[in-house]
Amino acid sequence: MDPRDTNSAIEWLQSDHPPGYLELFNEPDLSYDNATPLTPPADSAQNLTELISSAPYTQLVSPVPAYTWSDWLKEFGGNCTGCMDKIPIIGAHVYDVDPVGAIGQITNLHNKWPDKRIWVTELSPTTTGDNCNFDAAGEANWMKTVVTQIKALGYVEKIFWNTGTWGVLKEFALMATLLKKPLKLALVQLATGPDKSANLSRARSRVLEAANKGASLIVLPECFNSPYGCQYFPKYAETLLPSPPSKENSPSFHALSDLAKETNAYLLGGSIPEYETSSKKYFNTSLMFNPKGELIATHRKVHLFDIDIPGKITFKESEILSPGNKVTLVDLPEYGKIALAICYDIRFPELATIAARKQCFLLLYPGAFNLTTGALHWSLQARARAMDNQVYVGLCSPARDMEASYNAWGHSMVVDPNAAVMSEARESEEIVYGDLKEETIQQTRKGIPLYNQRRFDVYPDVSEGKIKLKE
Repeated sequence: MDPRDTNSAIEWLQSDHPPGYLELFNEPDLSYDNATPLTPPADSAQNLTELISSAPYTQLVSPVPAYTWSDWLKEFGGNCTGCMDKIPIIGAHVYDVDPVGAIGQITNLHNKWPDKRIWVTELSPTTTGDNCNFDAAGEANWMKTVVTQIKALGYVEKIFWNTGTWGVLKEFALMATLLKKPLKLALVQLATGPDKSANLSRARSRVLEAANKGASLIVLPECFNSPYGCQYFPKYAETLLPSPPSKENSPSFHALSDLAKETNAYLLGGSIPEYETSSKKYFNTSLMFNPKGELIATHRKVHLFDIDIPGKITFKESEILSPGNKVTLVDLPEYGKIALAICYDIRFPELATIAARKQCFLLLYPGAFNLTTGALHWSLQARARAMDNQVYVGLCSPARDMEASYNAWGHSMVVDPNAAVMSEARESEEIVYGDLKEETIQQTRKGIPLYNQRRFDVYPDVSEGKIKLKE
């Protein structure tokens, strides 16, 4: 949409057209007569500024990467404070005979707006179209090189490119590379009891076993250091803040940190009861450590397990616990992004949808479903979250103990992006593994291309709402 014809843009957006996106096409080297700078009338600038500010379906801005959106607005005569906050997708016109230069344009754009989704809305060796100094084979080789490198960036969602006759756009449905290299996942279905020290020692033994079998991401279950139950939370709670806590305040924190460093693996300490001294509140909290033993993420259970199934089970975590207040996404630099949540959180698909739309390849849920809810929904929930979002899902349960006051379901499992169960434990203590590969994600999404079929003109994109990523 050429901003020099703002009235047409407004008329188009207000007409009964099939809703799509508004593309603001700006190239500072162009002008009305190819000689004078682009300086549209002030009233057009005002109209366009108002349009950007008010149109909820303005999804795409397409600035020339070397010419920033804010600078363009200033030259255009507009004043659109906060406009970028309203626009979730940035599009880039990328032209460079040198593949390195083409990729540089995209990375510069991402560095400027790291939280935005990126589409490459035009891609070509040069702006001269058919005169681009390449024969067909040369252009194809250039395109293959650049597209491969764009996929490796991991944050570009879609590419359009010019080829053949100038001006004819072809679309390449690009799913960003979510998983940069294969990853071996281990879910430790741990048997726990009333002795915290024994639980930590048992966890260490099992984590070492998983690491020795090649796992680079190891997960422990919900309440891995204690029995599960409202009557146990205060007794076993540890103080995590300020971080890092002392060994006296949180022996579990230090056990996990040391173990991650010892195994040179990412380690998710399922969850532990946490006590926050400043608020005098209890939380159900996951701790994620990197291979250096550094804490890289904390997730407090967002949705508390309050249920009442007559004749079956009544449980109210809210009698003791307080909820967390954020979505937890974690970047594992050599692999990609994952999402953390706990048990009952899995019943709220918004968390999973947000994570998948934010380019996560794996959703992890340490969880202690019971014999009632486990039989009903454990496997169903795991497969549903995988199916909806076409990502991997891992559910890690404690082992079942029929002598305990709360009987966990067990059946820890890894589910692939096509909702197939890759591996599943039984009820007793066991470790299950999953070999996660990018190819499986890509094949699933090519076969059923949900990511190109969503209708955000009909319903909202939950991943672009008011999302809390910090407590």
